[in-house]
Amino acid sequence: MDYANADAVGPRETLLSFVDDILSGARSPCVMLGDIPNILSSSISMIIRCLDPDTTYMFRLWAVDNTGRRSSPSEVTIKTPCPTVDDVKAQEIADKIYNLFNGYTSGKEQQTAYNTLMDLGAPTLHRVLYHYNQRYESFGEFTWR
Repeated sequence: MDYANADAVGPRETLLSFVDDILSGARSPCVMLGDIPNILSSSISMIIRCLDPDTTYMFRLWAVDNTGRRSSPSEVTIKTPCPTVDDVKAQEIADKIYNLFNGYTSGKEQQTAYNTLMDLGAPTLHRVLYHYNQRYESFGEFTWR
């Protein structure tokens, strides 16, 4: 099995052998068996952790028999969900932004508030805008991007 971050620039993929890497757990702490397979089982489940939120991943799985022949690969593409937004944090950031654009802070605090805003993802920015407009009046000339 191999999987890759489809959103990444350049080749970033991980190739795992079921027997060598997953059963032994030696190669990747991010991939583990979901259920222990037995002789009667015709399916195997795996848990894949360490994935980034709001990212598309491509998985390719194939079987290799004891003579070394490979089956045709099966491919699956998934997109991980966006991270949950901490609403309390979003409201605190809205207050910082209000102070930033209304001049009630020092230059250092203004820079901190600006840096905080620039580091946010789209879901959190949306909640900051919501809280700002609920608590204060319209944001005015500032354009939310």
